[in-house]
Amino acid sequence: MAFYHFLAMFPALLMAQLAAAHVHALGPDVHQLLTETAKNILPHNAADTVSSVSQDFTNVHLPGWRLLTTLAGVLWASCNGTWAMIYGLNTAYEVQECRSPRQLATTIVGLTIALALITLFALGVLAAWAKLRARLHAPAPLGLIEWVVLVLVLLFWFAVLYRFAPSLQNKRWQWSTPGALLAAALWIAATVGARFYFERVDDYHASFGRLSGVAILLLWLYVTNGAILIGGEMNSEIEKSAERRKT
Repeated sequence: MAFYHFLAMFPALLMAQLAAAHVHALGPDVHQLLTETAKNILPHNAADTVSSVSQDFTNVHLPGWRLLTTLAGVLWASCNGTWAMIYGLNTAYEVQECRSPRQLATTIVGLTIALALITLFALGVLAAWAKLRARLHAPAPLGLIEWVVLVLVLLFWFAVLYRFAPSLQNKRWQWSTPGALLAAALWIAATVGARFYFERVDDYHASFGRLSGVAILLLWLYVTNGAILIGGEMNSEIEKSAERRKT
């Protein structure tokens, strides 16, 4: 999961910045938003890597055919990341994949698009709050609102994932599940813990040199994806216990 999400991350950033460049005066704001979001979430070295790559992308201009190949690469890596989550959640729920190849492909593409749109919505809300915070010069309360928005978006993100990713029959929609709450809490705890470790204990610069930011980013993706699987495992155990009580 971490590998494919890493492969999709930077081409997706490139596509987002290229799309924003066609909207009047939005290009610089997108780069600033990505930089600030990375600094607020990722460990220092990983945030610097994302910011540096995002800055490089501001000067990139792709011709038509290269734009299509880059978009195809983003879709390939993103869909593989979603497939990895489906495979992991099927394992967590202890179920075999019973959907037809067409149904599975539709689920993968649909989930990829839905989760990407939810992520873009969260970034848009954070950008709007950041602009409002800059105008009002009141960082404390609006910073709290940003975290509330992030938690709500995470809960919805996990709700969509746990509803459609595992191969479960007749599973009903739930706005929130114990696994989603646990996954959101673990995701935030893993992010905060990773920032503390890599900024206060070991920044990996001695071991990886200039690649320390890349190594830290991969490890952050690894531990945060672990939160997704642990939340799915919790839902699975609760649902199996409920089924045993019914029988």
